Amino acid sequence: MSHDTGSNQSIKEAVINVVTNEKGRAIPPGIVVGKLTAQFAKSFTKNDIYQAIDQLVQAGTLKQLAKTKYLVLGYLNAPVDHSKLLEGIININSSNSGFITIDGETKAQYFVFRTNLNGALNGDRVQFALMQKAPKADLLDAVVTKVMAHSKDFYVGIFTLNADKTYDIKIDDEKFYLKVFLDSIEGLVSGQKILIKIKTYEKTAAYGTVSRILGHKDDVGVDILSIVYDNGVEPDFPDSVIEYAKAITLNIDDEQRRIRKDLTKLPIVTIDPKTSKDFDDAIYVDTLDNDQFFLSVSIADVSHYVRFQSTLDEEALKRGCSIYLTDRVIPMLPHNLSDDICSLNPNVERLTLTCDMVIRRDGSIKDIEVYPSIIKSHRRFSYDEVNEYFNKTSTLPKDTLEVKTMLDKALSLHHILDINKKQRGYINFEIPEPLIVINDKGVPVEIKKRESGTAQRMIEDFMVAANEAVTIYANKQKWPFVYRVHDKPSEDRLKNFSLEAKKLGFKISSKIEDIQPSSIAKWIQDNKDNKNLDLINMMLLRTMAKAEYDVKNIGHFGLALTNYTHFTSPIRRYPDLMVHRIFWMFEFSKNLQNDTNRNQMAQLLSKYADLSSKNELVAVKCEREVNAMKFAEYMSNHLGEQFEATVTTVTAFGLFIQLDNTIEGLIKLNNMKNDFYQFNEKTNELVGQRQGLRFSLGTKVLAKVIMASKELRKIEFELIKHMGNR
Repeated sequence: MSHDTGSNQSIKEAVINVVTNEKGRAIPPGIVVGKLTAQFAKSFTKNDIYQAIDQLVQAGTLKQLAKTKYLVLGYLNAPVDHSKLLEGIININSSNSGFITIDGETKAQYFVFRTNLNGALNGDRVQFALMQKAPKADLLDAVVTKVMAHSKDFYVGIFTLNADKTYDIKIDDEKFYLKVFLDSIEGLVSGQKILIKIKTYEKTAAYGTVSRILGHKDDVGVDILSIVYDNGVEPDFPDSVIEYAKAITLNIDDEQRRIRKDLTKLPIVTIDPKTSKDFDDAIYVDTLDNDQFFLSVSIADVSHYVRFQSTLDEEALKRGCSIYLTDRVIPMLPHNLSDDICSLNPNVERLTLTCDMVIRRDGSIKDIEVYPSIIKSHRRFSYDEVNEYFNKTSTLPKDTLEVKTMLDKALSLHHILDINKKQRGYINFEIPEPLIVINDKGVPVEIKKRESGTAQRMIEDFMVAANEAVTIYANKQKWPFVYRVHDKPSEDRLKNFSLEAKKLGFKISSKIEDIQPSSIAKWIQDNKDNKNLDLINMMLLRTMAKAEYDVKNIGHFGLALTNYTHFTSPIRRYPDLMVHRIFWMFEFSKNLQNDTNRNQMAQLLSKYADLSSKNELVAVKCEREVNAMKFAEYMSNHLGEQFEATVTTVTAFGLFIQLDNTIEGLIKLNNMKNDFYQFNEKTNELVGQRQGLRFSLGTKVLAKVIMASKELRKIEFELIKHMGNR
């Protein structure tokens, strides 16, 4: 049903009158709709009234409180209390309003309507004051008084030249609301994606210069490149770094052979994804006479080539890690190092650091030796090849008996380590990861769950063992060290998880006050037949703290290990390179080092660990945004089609759902047209007012794709059918 502007205005006025008559008391939108339905029954539907309420909230005329209630709020005329100024970080939403979190807090406590942002952008540090008329609510109303520091100065946007010679720039980030002006548009063409350095910010405008032209928006790969640059990642190495790297050669001289153990005769192999080009870990397994296992993990000795505080090292530190995207890898090190000189390619000698372990029948580590070595990989296996051998669908006819026997022993050790990790309480979430298949034009043609077989889990177990072993070794020496730590989840988060999981039939058999990894592992094992386990695993993962790097050892909760670091991937992770250097400085070449060098590096470890944690978050954000964009691009070819899905999040504004292939999207309340739904905060459900249908976590739905925006990286659905709860 369509209505003219005058009619729409009259219903808005009626809504305002109803809310105003409450004299400052919050009123649920359902009550507003109920009061107005009779009055406007002939002209408007309930949905029209809900839409009017939404529009009034967007305009700032009404304010949303506690997710379900509204009251009148005059943002423009509200007095501000300047007597007390606070500071915090502001996060902007897609409606361009802000939420401020002060230092030391984990949740936002202050709300800033978009007319009160005063030029603040997403992630900025701001000074702010409270509104005097702000009622006591879940969020207090605030006004930004000053931007203390912008979170970033580079943004990617699309340039459009208009017929009248004026121009527009649409910034990719929908949270960027300022109008952009450039100091020069010479050479720019409509449709180009450009990287802009903002030099000056004002309340409603930003002034900048073109830093780089990325290409036309329709050029293959420019879409991903835009996300890369927008996240502050530089995909290309500076010329100085390239020249430095080119001068590095593979030269295993007599001195290296003297100080390293020669392992070239052992049937050492690498096992990696089929598409991998950089191989930084290799394995060898044997059985011992006393019914124990010998595990040898050899890792590329990147530190031999990337010298501490060299030009190359500074660039690697700045990057922090390699970033793996749909159609490319942005490496931490130049390709001649990552794919060749450092890479453990087959049938060539390479410099490595080796961690040898004697592992008991119960899977515990008995003896540890770490030393510099030289290896020659006897075979470059893909995961698929090894899985086929383990599944007995391949006999590896071209491989030697020695190599195949070694793989058999490796499989036996994997089973032992697998039992050990389950017994100690290792938390196995088994969250499905997407595999995005693209064509030669970069267009996604298939999205499916990434397969993970025995070979993948075996290599993961061996790498975890090596990471644990080198940490135990270093701790015994009392060296300064960098740990991979993972704190236990907060009690509040666990309580929230418990409430939701129990609704999904998930049995929790222990108290959460003093949670242990073994407790959560037992929960998952006890509920292994729960049909909502995939969703529950996702909820559990959201409950967990983030793993990070630190010089203080608090253990790794998720792996249920007291001692853990990252040692096994120095080609693609900077902290692993730091750990290798510690071994060289404090043991392998300690006579060539002095205390000044050691102290200098020890003092930098904390700073480097923090920087590595931050770079890891940037890489994860980059990868997620690329995936979200490709999901939307893929679904744009499926508009109007219907899919079965599972509700993964319930909000006051709709339902987030996930398809079986991991694609996620939103069903807005306006697109749940079979009823009028209200959000029940206590039960975390959307409840139909007429039919009584209830939507909660785990509800199965049939939904139709109605919008898929590659630019916004968003997918929207319309509800077709409620297919059952849990």
